[in-house]
Amino acid sequence: MSRVFIRYALPRDADRLVADRVVAGPTPTGEPWLARVQKWLAEQQAGRRLILVAEDASGLLGMVQLVFRFPPGYADSEAANGVDVAMVETLRSRPDAPPGVATQLITDVQNIARKRAVKTLTFLLHMGDNRGIAQAKSWGFEEFRIMPEAGRMLAFFRKSVES
Repeated sequence: MSRVFIRYALPRDADRLVADRVVAGPTPTGEPWLARVQKWLAEQQAGRRLILVAEDASGLLGMVQLVFRFPPGYADSEAANGVDVAMVETLRSRPDAPPGVATQLITDVQNIARKRAVKTLTFLLHMGDNRGIAQAKSWGFEEFRIMPEAGRMLAFFRKSVES
C-alpha cells in the first residue's frame, strides 16, 4: 500500500476529483460535479472555505471541506459564522480508498480549525444516513438540531474543538 498524503486542493484537482470518482453520482442541485467543484474552489480562493484532498500514487482518494462562512443568501450562524463556528462539508472517499482515509481527513480538518481559532465544528447529515451518523458520533460529534428540507430530514451535529 502506498503512502497517503493530505493537502490543500488546487484548481487542477477539479477534474481529478471527478475522474478519480471521489465525487460521483447525482448532485443535490442537478448541476455537473465539475461545475460544483469549481464553485467550491472559488470559495476557497475567497477565504470562505478550505478543501483538503487525500492522495496516493493511485490518484485522489478523498476530500473534505471546512466552511467558515456560507455564500450570500445561505447564512446559518449556528452552522458556520465566519468567526468561531465552522462546518465540515462534503466528506467523500473513493469507493476503493484505503480504510482510515475519512478519519485522517477529519483529524486534519479539526487541527486546521483549531489553528484558525474555530471553537465549534458542525456536520450536516441526512437522517437516513445511519452509517454516516454512527461515524460522526464515533468522531465525537453530537446531534443538536433536526430540520426538514425538500421532503427529507436533516440532522446537524457539533463538536467542540477548543484546545
